[in-house]
Amino acid sequence: MSMNRRSFLTKVTVSMAGLPLARGFGWAQAKSKLGYMKIVDNAAMFMAMEKGFFKAEGLELETVPMAGGAVIVQGVTSGDLQFGWTNVISLYQAHVAGFDFKLIAGGATNVRGSNETHAIEVLKDAPIKGAKDLQGKTVAVNTLNNIVHLMAMAWVDKNGGSSAKVKFIELPFPQMEAALVAGKVDAISVQEPFAAAAAGRPEVRVLAKPWGDVAPRFLIASWFASEKWIQKNRDTAQAFVRAINRGIEAIHADKEGARNAMIKWAGLKPEVVGKIGLPLFEKAVSEKDLQATLDLTLKYKLIAKAFKARDVISDLAPKG
Repeated sequence: MSMNRRSFLTKVTVSMAGLPLARGFGWAQAKSKLGYMKIVDNAAMFMAMEKGFFKAEGLELETVPMAGGAVIVQGVTSGDLQFGWTNVISLYQAHVAGFDFKLIAGGATNVRGSNETHAIEVLKDAPIKGAKDLQGKTVAVNTLNNIVHLMAMAWVDKNGGSSAKVKFIELPFPQMEAALVAGKVDAISVQEPFAAAAAGRPEVRVLAKPWGDVAPRFLIASWFASEKWIQKNRDTAQAFVRAINRGIEAIHADKEGARNAMIKWAGLKPEVVGKIGLPLFEKAVSEKDLQATLDLTLKYKLIAKAFKARDVISDLAPKG
């Protein structure tokens, strides 16, 4: 279901109910605020904070943990946040709705076989062996009409089932495991680290790694800002990109440091970190990695019109 600017704003405003943005800090003009999520996909930012890269680039950056991309999008729209993290489907929807958001740095990429970050899981004894068996069943996704829902539909349709015959419901990732075990849903489409946690239970099994099956590689989510703000604050935006890139370099150079940063910033238990699937962290933003999901978003009518991936990539972003 596609949406216009008004309905998009309504969606993110409703998502914010009970989740007000942090205000009243008296920010100086030179300071910036960033909205992020407590997930391992944000590891480049975690490392940049731990290593002092933002300060080294001359940035006074306040990091604000938020519940999800909808809240972050609203923060960037209002100007309360200068930088934010969003999945690419929300970015596409915002673009079609008339917002000027652009990706400015590399984020988290799902790669088939090596960097799988998502799973569809069912109970071990459930008579669900493939996509067709999900027809008539209830499957939990964290948000309807977004990346998890989109990829689950695409996987079902690609593997002999009909997504139109599957009942998808919204359920936050942290609640999915309990709902599955209690029999409240038949399957969960779940992201790391919650996928590994649920799969570790003896009564749960992995049905599929749907994302890699649908597309060999694609950008899941990344850092964005308003193009209008970027053009007025290019030095600050460039400093942010440099700091994030140094964070990505640090992830690859300092595995133990990255592990500790994930434990601290994402609130993970130390024993879980080594078991979860991690995305690929790269500096570049690739049009090809975006186009794969952009085409699917249009196919499933989550946006009303086509556009090119380059339209949502800032000229400051390293190109891949």
